[in-house]
Amino acid sequence: MVNKERAISKFLELVQIDSVSYNEREMADYLIHYFTDLGYEVLEDKGSNEKVPLANAGNVIVKLPGKGTLAHQETLILEAHMDTVEPGNGVKPSITADGKYVVSDGSTILGADDKAGIAQILEVEAVLRENNLDHPPLEFLFTIGEEVGILGAFAVDTDLLQGKIAFVLDGGGGPGTAIIGCPDYYDITGKIIGKAAHAGVSPDTGISSIQVMSEAISNMTLLKIDENTTTNIGKVICNYPTNVVPEVTTFAMEVRSLDRESGKRQLNHIIEELEKAVVKFGATLEYDVNQSLFAYHHTDDNPVIKRFKAMCARHDLDYQGIVMRGGTDVSGLTFNGIDAIVLAAGGENGHELQERLIIDEFLQNIQQVIWLVTE
Repeated sequence: MVNKERAISKFLELVQIDSVSYNEREMADYLIHYFTDLGYEVLEDKGSNEKVPLANAGNVIVKLPGKGTLAHQETLILEAHMDTVEPGNGVKPSITADGKYVVSDGSTILGADDKAGIAQILEVEAVLRENNLDHPPLEFLFTIGEEVGILGAFAVDTDLLQGKIAFVLDGGGGPGTAIIGCPDYYDITGKIIGKAAHAGVSPDTGISSIQVMSEAISNMTLLKIDENTTTNIGKVICNYPTNVVPEVTTFAMEVRSLDRESGKRQLNHIIEELEKAVVKFGATLEYDVNQSLFAYHHTDDNPVIKRFKAMCARHDLDYQGIVMRGGTDVSGLTFNGIDAIVLAAGGENGHELQERLIIDEFLQNIQQVIWLVTE
């Protein structure tokens, strides 16, 4: 039932619509017009735009009434994000000579992350419509700002949605693959404030902020903490002439953990070592902690997992539940009370100039979504 030429053609069209993070307006308008012309109820989530003021669009929601024998089942959400990473403007896609992949010209990313997911949803709708297939009520959710902090999914106005189960089309791999867990993620940023002094004349009257930071780091447990938890320092910036005892050192680090308690302990450990160091040297600490991901790990009795595993069993697909250490829109949806997993969309090498769409997997993954919403 999947129309290969149409699905690929639509993907090629979508990746040529510029929609790097915070600039999803053209993509949002395309989807609003596309689904409005088909006669569906289409909403732009203005509240999400208000919560993400740097963006020039809000989430887009499309509502499909249920049909036939499945019309009164619970509403299902199919979700993909509209934004791409840089460099993502002016994409020039082409199909490789062997017909296996879609690639960019190498000067930009391709944008399969996540235009492949959007193209999947468009093809699923087309197949349902032209084949008059029974299906439950469906909601298509297209979010803003996924690549810069899962902003649209966290900001979504849940009053606009009926569904409590969502399939996010944004992963790698083939049919049967699902991302079922992700970590808590903390950003810790701040600065150590010491006291400036002449390094040659009166260094003993100064407090070296970089020395304080070094003391704290030397006492921290870093990198792999345990099987669930990691910590990394990405930035320590102290830029002074060598004849000045440096007054301010800024820093940025992260803690991520698949286990909430382990993550909190590690976060507390980092802060405690910073505080002990500034007390020892008489310096001052200023810091902020921002939690941008919230850990989840769905078990087999979760409704969205049960539905997906049952579909895999019916069609002899090898189910693989994967826990990843990065973030997806599932974190935001889960935070908002929607059970969700990530399904494969068909892309690989995301965020790289070598990004490509694996055509066979892309098409197979569309078919699995059709099974999910028609059975």
